[in-house]
Amino acid sequence: MMVIDANVAAKWYLPEQDSTKALALLGAQHQLIAPSLIKMEVCAAITRRVRGEEITASEAKEHCEEWFADLREDAVQLVAEETILLRAIELSVKVRHPLQDCLYLAVADVHRVPLITADEPFYKKAAGHYPDIHLLSTWRMN
Repeated sequence: MMVIDANVAAKWYLPEQDSTKALALLGAQHQLIAPSLIKMEVCAAITRRVRGEEITASEAKEHCEEWFADLREDAVQLVAEETILLRAIELSVKVRHPLQDCLYLAVADVHRVPLITADEPFYKKAAGHYPDIHLLSTWRMN
């Protein structure tokens, strides 16, 4: 079991650096988990590409539909924020980082599993507080 953040999951649908590594996690034998916030954050990453004129609106819709289909097939087990919110608040204050990102850290902490992120600033801040956080670009899958 391992936690992935939205930066990793978005790479399944948006070709960018380390998309191949992200896709390898999707096909791995590990159960992937994340706070339910990931549903919205992956769609936000996809639609942001429309505003940046990198993809069309129809491509964004298609990618979001693929994301929802993957969720229905349990590609990522969703954790309700209510169950980890207090821990995420503690971590946000401790790490001095936005609460939304710390929801992912809280899931990893509560379940005592690795967290894989593609967000380097978050990784740098959190690594001193949670040693089992890994940057996707340097992650070596077992």
